[in-house]
Amino acid sequence: AAPARAPAAAPKAKRSRAAAAKEMTEQQKDERRERNREHAKRSRIRKKFLLESLMEQVSDLREENRGLRRAIRTHLPDEALEVLDSCVTEESLLLVTDSVPRPLAPTQQLVEPDFRLMMALQSAQQNFAVSDPSLPDNPIVFASGGFLSLTGYKLEQVLGRNCRFLQGPRTDPRAVAKIRKAVDEGYDTSVCLLNYRIDGSTFYNQFFVAPLRDGQGNVVNYVGVQCQVSDQFAQAIARDEPLPDM
Repeated sequence: AAPARAPAAAPKAKRSRAAAAKEMTEQQKDERRERNREHAKRSRIRKKFLLESLMEQVSDLREENRGLRRAIRTHLPDEALEVLDSCVTEESLLLVTDSVPRPLAPTQQLVEPDFRLMMALQSAQQNFAVSDPSLPDNPIVFASGGFLSLTGYKLEQVLGRNCRFLQGPRTDPRAVAKIRKAVDEGYDTSVCLLNYRIDGSTFYNQFFVAPLRDGQGNVVNYVGVQCQVSDQFAQAIARDEPLPDM
């Protein structure tokens, strides 16, 4: 009789991050800590510049808001109150005063710098979405009005979905890989890529993604900021900042 076959070896299970960390040498651990520190430093600098830029926009919007209110009260004194009341939105309330508004639901547990970044994004009426990495596939849990206007989607069409639905056949996979790596490793990055609206039309998006952390330093959300740019700008970025090959 033919000898019995030896049982097939079980496929090797992927090592957990904890197991892999135990096998690291002290030098590798030091190198990883140094990389993390460098990522954190660059992240703080980029967020600082973004926040300062957004706060300038908020200041300009507030001044414009005050001017419009003055004009309405001057030219429509009998109807001013009714007109102003009909124009009130959540975003416009953020432009009425320089005081810090109460935190919104997606940002209630964020550390102060990340909270201020989120408030500035909303006050400046930017195109952005917030995702929750604790849920399967890191789905969108909040999308701004600007995001919906830019992409053509309704809120109920984007909530619960990963933002990859904005990608299409001509989206550069190297740009997608750069975003995925930043999200996987918990640092922020910016990349210019081609995105698709709900009607199939395309636009170049200078995309910025950053982790939002709680008081213990844990990543609780990611914010993705979309900025539509011209074809010429995208071509210049591709020329001056080429993406690495996969």
